Amino acid sequence: TGLSGQLLTEAKYINRSLHYLEQVIIALSEPNRPHIPYRNSLLTSVLRDSLGGNCMTTMIATIAVDNGNLEESFSTCRFSQRVALIDNDAILNEIVDPDLV
Repeated sequence: TGLSGQLLTEAKYINRSLHYLEQVIIALSEPNRPHIPYRNSLLTSVLRDSLGGNCMTTMIATIAVDNGNLEESFSTCRFSQRVALIDNDAILNEIVDPDLV
């Protein structure tokens, strides 16, 4: 990319966080995985409830049809397919006050 200095350091941190996010997605898509590595990065820790918890999660993937971005677009599609394999059982969090009933 031709980056250097502070921008290169930030790009490294972003790529590392995305790598850990992919590890969590892969672990969640495997049905009998005993451990999900949420604590590897702040991003996965923050998204813990959304990814494998009691939430309905939507993934929006953006791809480019240009030949120069073809490999990256395929990678994005494969990642989206892994996200689609995650099975969340979201239930309504409802607290019933006995005095109101």
